[in-house]
Amino acid sequence: MVQFTQALTAVLLATGAVAHPSGNTNKEILRRQAHLDHPERRNVASCKRALVETGWVRDQHQRREARLHEFRVAGGFAKSHEIVRREVAEVEEEYGIAASCTLDPEATEGPYWVTGELIRQNILNDEKGPPVHLDINVVDTTTCKPVTDAYVEMWGTNATGVYTGVQARGNGDGSNTAVFTNALRGIQPTGANGTATFITLIPGHYVGRANHLHTIIHHGAKLLPNNTIQGGTISHVGQFYIEQNFLARVEAVTPYNTNKQAQTKNANDFLFNMGKQGGDDPVMKISLIGSKIEDGLYATIDVGVNPKAKQNPQPVNFWTEKGGIPVPGSPWTGYPDTCKNCGFKPPKERDVEGEVEEVE
Repeated sequence: MVQFTQALTAVLLATGAVAHPSGNTNKEILRRQAHLDHPERRNVASCKRALVETGWVRDQHQRREARLHEFRVAGGFAKSHEIVRREVAEVEEEYGIAASCTLDPEATEGPYWVTGELIRQNILNDEKGPPVHLDINVVDTTTCKPVTDAYVEMWGTNATGVYTGVQARGNGDGSNTAVFTNALRGIQPTGANGTATFITLIPGHYVGRANHLHTIIHHGAKLLPNNTIQGGTISHVGQFYIEQNFLARVEAVTPYNTNKQAQTKNANDFLFNMGKQGGDDPVMKISLIGSKIEDGLYATIDVGVNPKAKQNPQPVNFWTEKGGIPVPGSPWTGYPDTCKNCGFKPPKERDVEGEVEEVE
């Protein structure tokens, strides 16, 4: 597996793949490869036995079943006594494999992270599209226990592939209209089960990347009177994806079907493919609340983190009451044309016993 991913890394570096329009992501590829190769790397699957024996897997499965049923009853799609249950033993057996949707890979914050976002569950604002009730469990892979005191930050594009809070060529029509809204951006604390929940959208597509959501896990941050957080450390920078066949159904409904940008499928997205390596699965498990996409969706995923790890993502903007304002010295300022992280040239490579060695 290590040799395979290193070979994939060499190919991606050689092709100069891009993550956003006109942006080079060789640094992201190298960072992900380093994470995969780390000798002490653990993911949620490493904690399967402990999580099953303590009853956490059972409890979370039953909680999520009950929550989905609540949405269905509230929408008039089911009666209160009609809850559908799956055998717990079957769920426990499958936990930690691809079907269970566990996420570990460190990815990139990308050029559109806006810091200073509000703590709020509903991040839709006025954006249109079928609502997604997203349920995220955060697990400490060093102790195999839920992380109950973290903050989960979430952001993604709207249904037509535009990020809010920023202005950049290639982000929608490139105008500044998106700067003045913080739609589809927010932060939630984890609760007793390590759970954070959001109401958001399936992200729309844009040129060069498969549809994805961004997430950052904060530890030790201070809650401020203005309902934002400050300080602490960041242990995890990740991305969530959508199964391709299901995504096609979403893309067929309004307003997703008005998006005229070229779409990149999961199979052709290099960060998605790297995210699938090492036993990880960055694909959310998504259920219909009603009989069709437009009735709303319920999505779940488990995230494995090492709370002592320290990542250093760089925001491009800071959110204020007047909209997103530039962060001084951000390496993403001027993206995709003049930023410090633009046009990164791949390192020279040579093969050393099956491994890719970076040469200065």
